[in-house]
Amino acid sequence: NIMYFSQYIKLPKLGMVKVRDKQVPQGRILNATVSREPSGKYYVSLCCTDIDIEAFENTNNQVGLDLGIKEFCISSCGQFIENPKYLQKSLNKLAKLQRELSRKTIGSLNRNKARLKVARLQEHIANRRKDFLQKLSTKLIQ
Repeated sequence: NIMYFSQYIKLPKLGMVKVRDKQVPQGRILNATVSREPSGKYYVSLCCTDIDIEAFENTNNQVGLDLGIKEFCISSCGQFIENPKYLQKSLNKLAKLQRELSRKTIGSLNRNKARLKVARLQEHIANRRKDFLQKLSTKLIQ
């Protein structure tokens, strides 16, 4: 019942919804989960079946990781992976936005706008962390 077109996805009860993702789902779509972030963005997660996933070639290499505070981790081959500290870099801006939010009247439109600014910055920090971990784990696996 869920159908995907080039720029739209047809969802039950919602109808045609515009999609900004360039990735076309492969296989047969089983179900879709719509979620909303605190920043106001909506995401559709598609569960697909009959997909061929190409696996990485097996190298039979093993690597040990020592997680730290100063460095993010040190691998068993002696490679230092630096800690990007994304929160630390955005802390001043986050503190300023949270101060502005706390001064607003509860329930006002300006408070909601300030809340969205805080939510967007927190989402930005979270996305940078996820991206770093995803790229690092992929690099280690390869």
